[in-house]
Amino acid sequence: MASSSVDATRRQLNQDRRQQAGRVAHWTEPAGELSETVVIVNRSLDPVSNVEMLFYAPDAGIDPAEHEWLSLGLDSWTMPPCTQLIIAPGPIDAFLLGYGIEQGGAPIRAIRFVDSDGRPWERDAGGLRTAEYSESGSTSASGLIRRRFLWWFGSLCWA
Repeated sequence: MASSSVDATRRQLNQDRRQQAGRVAHWTEPAGELSETVVIVNRSLDPVSNVEMLFYAPDAGIDPAEHEWLSLGLDSWTMPPCTQLIIAPGPIDAFLLGYGIEQGGAPIRAIRFVDSDGRPWERDAGGLRTAEYSESGSTSASGLIRRRFLWWFGSLCWA
């Protein structure tokens, strides 16, 4: 009896931990023949931070053992609650071109972020899971993004 109670408590704790992260998502929308607009949403009532976009780039001309994935981080920015961020393809294409990757050569496969309790998460086509977060593994796009892309925020949560 006691073990089923412990299991139920563990399941509830896991569900509570995932609640905010489960409300953060991303998708892409076509923007021309090869480019994509990236949409990231935070539908939770709490901010998320250290948002990263992960691109699969096995042909980037860099050491594939170390850099099969490229990470474009918005690490100095906190995504407010109930917001949608639309990132135009220009800055993403410029970032990837810096690694020798032509338009469409490295699709976004996942996002990583840190919830309001400091837990890192990763969301991809396979779902949501806890992540190992490493600031050294990402390239910061703070300046690039602020200067060169289209921000659009819209309220996604209503009182």
